[in-house]
Amino acid sequence: MPLLVLITKEQLKVLCPKLHITRAQNLSAYFNTICPDYGIVSKNIFHEFIANLMEESGCFTRYEENLSYSAERMVQVWPHRFKSVEVAKWYEHHPARLAEFVYGYRKSLGNYLPGDGFNFRGSGPIQMTGRLNFTQFSAWMVYRFNITKLPEQWAELLRASDEFGVHSACWIFAIAKNLIDEAERDEMKEIVQRINGGLTNFKQRMANYEKAKKIIV
Repeated sequence: MPLLVLITKEQLKVLCPKLHITRAQNLSAYFNTICPDYGIVSKNIFHEFIANLMEESGCFTRYEENLSYSAERMVQVWPHRFKSVEVAKWYEHHPARLAEFVYGYRKSLGNYLPGDGFNFRGSGPIQMTGRLNFTQFSAWMVYRFNITKLPEQWAELLRASDEFGVHSACWIFAIAKNLIDEAERDEMKEIVQRINGGLTNFKQRMANYEKAKKIIV
């Protein structure tokens, strides 16, 4: 069976001009070989998928959540957690400390051990977060691909690997969030809300989406 071509290296390079052509070639190969295993089998579905990855990863330049914030910025991002700049100062430019404060021991994320907040911070091109997600992803990789790693090992790997980063992004999009039908119906707003938990940088995601539709045809 011929390889399904969802995106070429040239198209990815146009979408993300700062990518080196060799990396664009490798990433496009991973998209074309891995995405179909998750039901991402048409360019119509792929448009929503790639648009959100571009925003979450800074066009594949950032596979690790940046938690080095100024006190002023923390008050803006987490107004319910930081009532004043003075309170936020303790966490200023201290990623591990901040991660434990905002993510640690959160049941919704499955974090229950000391260090879980930082160990399972946003990772991979879709910024997968929380022990629960990594545990479920770990189980999926054993079930579907017979690849066995601990959740902690996956977290480290997703921050460095394009190949498994694409796996994690596909898993979030198609399995955990079950967004294939929404992508086929072009329901971008619903897709962003379910991936992001809100509509953060929605304007840029839509710009990515419109660009992807024009380039990937």
